[in-house]
Amino acid sequence: MAGVLGGPPVGNACQGRSHPESLTLFRKLVQRIYPLYPQDGSLPITVEVVPGKTVNAFATLGGHIYVFDGLIKQAQSAEELAGVLAHEIEHVRNRHIIQGVAVNLFTLEALKIVLPGGHQLGSQIAYLLLTLKFSRQQEHEADEMGLERLQAAHVDAAGFEQFFARAEKMSSPPQIISNHPASEFRAELAARFRGYPIDPIMDQQEWGMLKTICDG
Repeated sequence: MAGVLGGPPVGNACQGRSHPESLTLFRKLVQRIYPLYPQDGSLPITVEVVPGKTVNAFATLGGHIYVFDGLIKQAQSAEELAGVLAHEIEHVRNRHIIQGVAVNLFTLEALKIVLPGGHQLGSQIAYLLLTLKFSRQQEHEADEMGLERLQAAHVDAAGFEQFFARAEKMSSPPQIISNHPASEFRAELAARFRGYPIDPIMDQQEWGMLKTICDG
């Protein structure tokens, strides 16, 4: 989790300079899952890809979601990426970020009482905000509601399960799963979302093109 104040942590958003079609395909993927419900219009969300090898995606204040190119390179299908984005979208819709910021600011008010030199708290505020993590309950809510979003969009939820299961087995598990429920609990949850009609987001050739969005 980084950049919670609203801006991307590194560089400008990738625009598919080498292959403009990649940006079009990314937008197609996002539009498949958002906006989806009538209430989605009440809280506008933007989703962009930023350069970086980090396998991570995160939501910020203001309804912005950023995906590192490293996560897209790690994902093996459009459905896997859609699963991650559905999860982040639900963090925004459930106002988990605002809740987390409020908890951290409460902690800082306590620090002002017990620590001298209040002028030094600027760096502490930045640190707490930039390392904001969600509770396991919030992660579970984002998982469940993200899966519901995939089901409503007829996107195969197996991609969601496969991405997180594979990430957990990496030699250095990425930050995106740091506070997430263990894979066995996620697998049990995902099992409830099987058997509904699915419609592929794009073919493998298009997926390969999308993955070049930060190239060039």
